[in-house]
Amino acid sequence: MFNEIDLLHRGLAFQESHDFDQALRVFSEAVGLNPKYAEAYYARGNVYEAKGQYDLAIADYNRVLQFSPKEAVAYYNRGVAYGKQGDQSRAIADYSEAIRLDPNYTHAYYNRGLACFKRNELDRAMADYADAMRLDPGDPDIHVSRGLIHALRGAWAAAIAEYDEALRANPQHPKAHGNRGNAFAHKGDWEAAIAAYGEVIRINPRDAKAYLNRAMAYFRLGQFDRAIADYSELIRLNPKCGRNYVGRGIAYAKRHETDKAIADYDEAIRLEPKSVEAYLGRGAARSAKGKRRAAMEDYHEAIRLEPNSAKGYFNRGMLHTLEGELDAAVADYAEVIRLDPNDAYARCHRGVALTRKGDVAAAMVDYGEAIRLDPQYASAYYNRGLLHGLQGRLAEGIADLTETIRLKPSFTRAYSSRAAQYERLGQDAKARADHAKAEELDAA
Repeated sequence: MFNEIDLLHRGLAFQESHDFDQALRVFSEAVGLNPKYAEAYYARGNVYEAKGQYDLAIADYNRVLQFSPKEAVAYYNRGVAYGKQGDQSRAIADYSEAIRLDPNYTHAYYNRGLACFKRNELDRAMADYADAMRLDPGDPDIHVSRGLIHALRGAWAAAIAEYDEALRANPQHPKAHGNRGNAFAHKGDWEAAIAAYGEVIRINPRDAKAYLNRAMAYFRLGQFDRAIADYSELIRLNPKCGRNYVGRGIAYAKRHETDKAIADYDEAIRLEPKSVEAYLGRGAARSAKGKRRAAMEDYHEAIRLEPNSAKGYFNRGMLHTLEGELDAAVADYAEVIRLDPNDAYARCHRGVALTRKGDVAAAMVDYGEAIRLDPQYASAYYNRGLLHGLQGRLAEGIADLTETIRLKPSFTRAYSSRAAQYERLGQDAKARADHAKAEELDAA
């Protein structure tokens, strides 16, 4: 015949082997024999917590505290259960009580810091992490959590320093490598980011997020073949995720492998029929192959699925312009501008459509607004410069074309257009110089 102590040890053995159902049965037998057996309630609460049955876990921790009100670990574990339920206020209260009972309870400080972090109380969280680090300076998780707060505040160098400390303590810490990669990415140091994501993959070759982040970093560097390789690995790991096909399709499109891009967008749409990004990508690829009607259908569908898709309206507007459907183009660009009044590109492209419609005054307004929004927008200066010339305002036209050339010295047509305006002013030497420069650029 087993007594409650024997049953506790049997239950702990089941728990150790992850046979949670048997462990619960045995712990329940133990408290049946001794309804005041705090250790059995505590052990059963831990199993309930491991199974995600947080209400039952909390009830058992309550019984522990009923019989042993100074049990710091019971407050701590109840705080963990509250936290997993999303009740960070109660979790913080329990961690605080655990710390009052045991001022050296490292994990209570750390978890209270996590709970404060989830409540966006970052200063409180950092203070708790500092106490946890004082008690256990070699814990890499503390440095990772501190690094995340620095990252949220945009202090990338401080974040990287924390991740470096974490890796000194544990060179195989995947989250430290991954977060470090994210920090480098935010700094625009894509090579360092790629190296960090590579370490995550070395530690865990099935880490999908690391492949995705590395693919996007390769994309930033224009290394589309390597991005394709990482997206292909993502597809191998999860062949039913449409977003991975979209990512690879975009990379194929950048390499001008349009048929492969379309095949990936097709698969993405098959897997996720409401993928706006897949329709937009396929529309662009079809347009590049000259299949404008099919592309238009894709843009229509993208806009139907997401009526506030600025990119959908913009791409459709460009296609309408190519098709000579200028009223429709102007309407689409107007919708982009309604959604994002600061979109300089929509202003400039609407200016082009308006110019072709013959509405020069409205086009001039759009080019001027595009330049105001983006003073480095060479094409807006170029288009406005042409219109100035057409209206006989040659000094203004030349000024805009000169600014175009300053911003984009290899813009051949800007030299040719400025040469034509110089000729109209009788400034033949300047015109010859511009024609010569245009010919030089064409020959290069």
